[in-house]
Amino acid sequence: MLEEIKCIICDHSATKIFENIEGYRERETFAIYYCLFCDTSFAWPHVINEKIYDDIYRQASVVPGYNRYVMYANEIISKENALDYLAGEEATYFGIKGVLEENNDKTAKLLEVGSGLGYLTYAINQKGYDITGLDISSDAVRKAEQQFGNHYVCQDVYQFATHNSGKFDMVILTEVIEHISDPKGFCDALISLLKVEGKLVITTPNKSAFSPEKFWETELPPVHLTWFSETSFKTIAQQKNLAFSLFDFTSFNKKHIDVSRFIFYNRFYKIKKRVHVLDKDGKVIMPAPLREVKGTREKLKSTLKKFLKPFFIRFLTHKKNMNRNNVLCLILKKKE
Repeated sequence: MLEEIKCIICDHSATKIFENIEGYRERETFAIYYCLFCDTSFAWPHVINEKIYDDIYRQASVVPGYNRYVMYANEIISKENALDYLAGEEATYFGIKGVLEENNDKTAKLLEVGSGLGYLTYAINQKGYDITGLDISSDAVRKAEQQFGNHYVCQDVYQFATHNSGKFDMVILTEVIEHISDPKGFCDALISLLKVEGKLVITTPNKSAFSPEKFWETELPPVHLTWFSETSFKTIAQQKNLAFSLFDFTSFNKKHIDVSRFIFYNRFYKIKKRVHVLDKDGKVIMPAPLREVKGTREKLKSTLKKFLKPFFIRFLTHKKNMNRNNVLCLILKKKE
């Protein structure tokens, strides 16, 4: 008898969509399951491999995708307005900046969970907010403190939550929850850190931005273990009695070109199949130079802006739902 796999979000029966997809590391394969009830895709086995992150961060400056974090950490210290700089680079940071501006309370106590190299915590602190960065990696915290000051704590979030219950007005989580093996339990720890009416702000790749037949258009497992949709988080909000809202990306989408909407870009530049990034020994297979982080997309954007009228670019590239983005930015508010 085949083992029944329950959805990690809603506990309904999940359907196996792919039997063996390549993992982030060479010679590793995973199954992908999909839950129709809450529109969530997840990898199986659904287990964090901490060794793979050691390999990634040891080579972070040349790992595709991760090398931009190194670039931000290096460049942000020279920016007069670091948060504006980040917000202009990626939808993730645009969303965080927007949520902060909507609240605009400099007396609020903020926590960034998974602060990594520390640049977002630094950028928010530069704006005058009282924020602490929390990360489980002692190496990441050490580097962040050396570069940005004493705003960071090295601790597991579950342990941190046991003696910081109800202390924060806002907990920020950018591109973290997709890496977690128990997202519901993780959210419980984060919610416990909030004051009543406090807000949990989460960004993650947005499954709802893709067509329904796309079941895995995100980093390969075990780096990304879950691909969340808007319905995924509506379900979590209902389970935990939280108010739910989504950040509106309309103003970001009007100013930023999504080149993947162009037919010729998809045909000639877009990778059709995700392939492993690390070899069996944990070394990067195709290193990405730090200064080529933006690569083909940025060159194409520059050309389009130079030769095409802005309204024509928007017509060709923007999604029908202007308030949505490939990044999901949601706000979960703690009720009494």
